[in-house]
Amino acid sequence: MPVSQSSSRARTYALYTGAPRQLASNVVAALTPAGPLIPAPAEPAQLLLESEVFYQVLSCQRRFFEYPFGIRYVEPSADSLGLQLDSNASLDSLLSGLLPCRMPMGDGRDEIYGINGLRVHARTTHSVELRRLGQPTSLRLTGPSRRAFERAEAALVARVHENGGEACWLAGDTWTGYERRWEDDRQPLVYESIWRDAAWLPSGLLRRLGLLHTVATPQVVTGHESRLGEWWVLELDYDSDTALRRAELVQALTDPDHGLPLELRGHRDLSPGGSLGLVLLQALDRTATLQLRYDRFQYKITPERTEVFEVIQRRISKVTGNASLPSIPDGSATG
Repeated sequence: MPVSQSSSRARTYALYTGAPRQLASNVVAALTPAGPLIPAPAEPAQLLLESEVFYQVLSCQRRFFEYPFGIRYVEPSADSLGLQLDSNASLDSLLSGLLPCRMPMGDGRDEIYGINGLRVHARTTHSVELRRLGQPTSLRLTGPSRRAFERAEAALVARVHENGGEACWLAGDTWTGYERRWEDDRQPLVYESIWRDAAWLPSGLLRRLGLLHTVATPQVVTGHESRLGEWWVLELDYDSDTALRRAELVQALTDPDHGLPLELRGHRDLSPGGSLGLVLLQALDRTATLQLRYDRFQYKITPERTEVFEVIQRRISKVTGNASLPSIPDGSATG
C-alpha cells in the first residue's frame, strides 16, 4: 500500500475511533488493503453485547469527563472491542453499569442490574477483559492501572452488599441461580426481537465513538434509548461560542465506506440562530433511528469542575470549521 494511502487510512481510522496517531498507523499497517477500517462484529453475540454496553454507557456515564462518556478512544476488531478510559472516575461509573448484580426491589422482587452473565475473564497491568458466559464475546477496558480496577471493583462489591444485593460476577465461570433464571425467562433486553433487529446501531455507534470529539465539538454528551432499542437519542451540549459541526458529524456517520447504513431524514432548529435543534438519521431498512439533539448550555464551573472543563475546552479548541446541513424538503426531525 502506498505511504500516502496508508497515512490517509490511518487518519480516517483515528477520526472514527479517536485513537492516537501511532496506534492508528499500527492498526492500518496490520490490515489487508481491502479490509474495513471499522469492522462489524463477526459474531451476533458480540454485536448484542456491544448494544447492551452502549445502553449502559448512556445510562451510567453522566458525569463530567474530558472525553464524551469518559472514553478516550475505541479499538474495534471483528471479535472484540476495546474502550480506552480517560480516568479512574470513568472506570468507576462504567464498571457499576456493566458488572451484573442482583438487587432487591421495593416491591419485594429482585432484579439484575448490569449485563447478565458478564464476567471478568482476564486482567493485565492496565486492562481487564470482560466476557459473557458461554458466548464468543470480548470487551476490554484499558487505561487505568490494575490497582484502580481493583479499587473500583471492591467499592462496587461493598455498595452491592450494603444494599442487600449479590455481586453476581464474583461467581466466576458459572451462573448464579438468579442470573440463570433471569436468562431462562429471557428477561435481558437483547431477547426482544425489535432490539435484536436494531442492535447494529448502538454497536456501530460505540465502534465509532471517536466522532463525538474528533468531528463534533460538544462539551458533554448524554443520551438514551426508547422503543425497545429502535430509537436512540444523543444529546450534545455545546458552549456558547463553539461551532456545532452538525453537517460534519452527519457526513461521517453516513459515509458509505466507514459510516453506518443511515440517511439524513430531517433537521430543524428550535431556536433562532440554530443553537437548539434536532437532526434525524434513519436506517435505510427502517430498523433503527438516531436522533441528535443539540443545545448550548453554560454549566456552572464549580472549583471541583474547573480542571475537567479546562481540559474539555482544550480538546474542543483543536477542532475547527463549520459546514451547513443540506436542505430537507419537509425540514422536520421529530420523534
